[in-house]
Amino acid sequence: MNNVLLYFALKHDGDFEKIYNDIKAKVPVDENEFIKLKRGLKTKYVTILDNNYPTVLKQIACPPFVLFYEGNIRLAKDLVVGDAFIYSSFNNKRYLSTVEPSADRGKFCFDYIIASESHDNFFKLREHVMDKKVPLKDYSKNTKHKQQER
Repeated sequence: MNNVLLYFALKHDGDFEKIYNDIKAKVPVDENEFIKLKRGLKTKYVTILDNNYPTVLKQIACPPFVLFYEGNIRLAKDLVVGDAFIYSSFNNKRYLSTVEPSADRGKFCFDYIIASESHDNFFKLREHVMDKKVPLKDYSKNTKHKQQER
């Protein structure tokens, strides 16, 4: 089922209503299209069915089926209402972002999570955050395009 969610999230650029309608209508997954879409996947992701999906998002109406993310997914996993995090819209797509003071190899930095329901929009959001030159923890060693801690 995770692959089905990923397929429709990539196909519909994270549009909740389109994904929901295709799942409800039991639209079949086009295997060839899925292979092409998955080849273009350039970041990690987590589906609403995964254990490490942010619990706080399961409490809202129409939670994203898939979050494409960079950073420490555990920061988002344990968020509760009232925590300091951003859940908003960027280019008409929802995203989640939070930072927490940390140390990386003895240097002050921020542990972070940037996540978006849209794969394409994720990179625009990431670029926006990186342009701020905030000292973020280095996650470049974990660039595999697979899910963490499944």
